[in-house]
Amino acid sequence: MAGAVAGSADPARDALADRASQIGEAWAREYVRELREQARAPVGAWLGTMREARMRVRSRLAVVLERDRLDELARVANFAARRGWREVCEPDLEP
Repeated sequence: MAGAVAGSADPARDALADRASQIGEAWAREYVRELREQARAPVGAWLGTMREARMRVRSRLAVVLERDRLDELARVANFAARRGWREVCEPDLEP
């Protein structure tokens, strides 16, 4: 998904996709930090939702986006967050 956005010929679109990826990476770091502050470990699958991703993208970008573009950037952010989460999470060993 991110490749489709990054492959765009429009530099502004690429800049927004890059920013959405940064938003997702920060989201994962923030969530991990919150868990560790509560003496909890990041375990299992990423828990973020597309609704949360849309909210984060919308609130952090200073532009008005059409719904399809917002969804596209939210997918980029969510993918980046999941990638960041997988880098630090532990497997869930409980059935």
